[in-house]
Amino acid sequence: MARQDMEGLKNHKTSEGRAEVAETEKTPLTKRLEGLRDKLKLGPHHRMERFTVMLGTTLSLLLILTAFSFMNHRTDVAHNASAQALYTEDFNFSLSNEKMHVEGIFGNDDRTDVMILLRMQNPTAMSTDANNYELFITGMNSSLSYEPNVTFSLFGTTGYGIIRFQNDEPIPKELADITIRSNSELSAREGSGSSGDRDSTDGSFAEFDQGKLYVNPGADDVETLDWLKADEQEPTVLYTALVAEQLDTEIREDIESEIAELGQLLNREKEYTNRLVSGGYEPPKMPWFMAGDYIDDDGRFIAAQDLAGAHTIDYDSKTIRDGYINQVMSDLSLFDSYMEDHSEIEIAVKSDDTRREQLDRIDTLKSNDGTVLDLTSVSTGTSPSAQVAAKDSVENLQSTWRTYLSTKSNLQRNLMHQLLILDADVQSQTSSYSIQSNQDAVTFY
Repeated sequence: MARQDMEGLKNHKTSEGRAEVAETEKTPLTKRLEGLRDKLKLGPHHRMERFTVMLGTTLSLLLILTAFSFMNHRTDVAHNASAQALYTEDFNFSLSNEKMHVEGIFGNDDRTDVMILLRMQNPTAMSTDANNYELFITGMNSSLSYEPNVTFSLFGTTGYGIIRFQNDEPIPKELADITIRSNSELSAREGSGSSGDRDSTDGSFAEFDQGKLYVNPGADDVETLDWLKADEQEPTVLYTALVAEQLDTEIREDIESEIAELGQLLNREKEYTNRLVSGGYEPPKMPWFMAGDYIDDDGRFIAAQDLAGAHTIDYDSKTIRDGYINQVMSDLSLFDSYMEDHSEIEIAVKSDDTRREQLDRIDTLKSNDGTVLDLTSVSTGTSPSAQVAAKDSVENLQSTWRTYLSTKSNLQRNLMHQLLILDADVQSQTSSYSIQSNQDAVTFY
């Protein structure tokens, strides 16, 4: 082969190599990834290998997510444990089967003085003397890390009582296991020997009348009573702050509701009266217990005449902190005689025909032209629509009057009476309040 031919062949091979390198450099990125896929055996011809890799990746992600969820759950549980004060809402005593409710947990700002408010469902069946009870206190799974001064007291026959935790330092956020033992048996044994909890089935619950509750007196959501001083000992102040103020608020809400109802009934009475006037009839006379009444611009009910037996006390500018009894009597000792005299006055006034509270049926209606409409003969479908409308207006008027009388009676008699009774309960605490005086009656274990 000639020299130049050899050179030509050589140059041909060199140019082919250069072309291959150039082609390699021009290979798209996707081609390179496909090559990597084939090397890792993840291509369409390696289904098993591809499935294994996908399964491993999925399991790894699930494990990571589970770990994060568990960590978040533990954080939430820890937060709830420190925040939640009330764990037991009610419990039974093991032998008498009497129920006690946990009404709330209250304390001062720094949680050095915390009170657990209890309420007996049936005070007549349980002792109302705190000295007839013992307390046994421990932690949820072990003893408490602190040992506060704990007292148990009862607000007489109201059925309310408190377990009080007092400590020099803020009470720790720990769940307390409290057993209350009643040493005074007032009712037949009907209980199961348990307090309704799996942790209250030891032998002592079958031997003694006991109840168990769980609370966290150092929790974040213990309700703060701003105006109650720490270490307050005055029973009337304690009862007002823990019990009476809430009950006072509830009664006053009922009062507001009744006043709103009276306002609506006054408007309704006016509407039906106007319908009769527009129809050319003389409306029946408004009954004495409604005539002249109105609701003022401040939403207060102003009665032209009070019902017999009404308790006329100032509930607008006064609250249970101010008291109500002092408005109608000089001393709590006069309460029974006041109520008795009040009942006698109510009976005497009701016999007065001018203050009757019964409504006679209206059978006739006088028109402006002097004619009289017999309402008993008016019926839908056979009488003129104007007469039917007049009869409906009269019936609606009488229904409105009856409802008004009932509502006004509830306001002036029942709700005002409830305020007086509430104040009597407050003032009676000076003599009926009891506190467990035996230091050995509280045991920590």
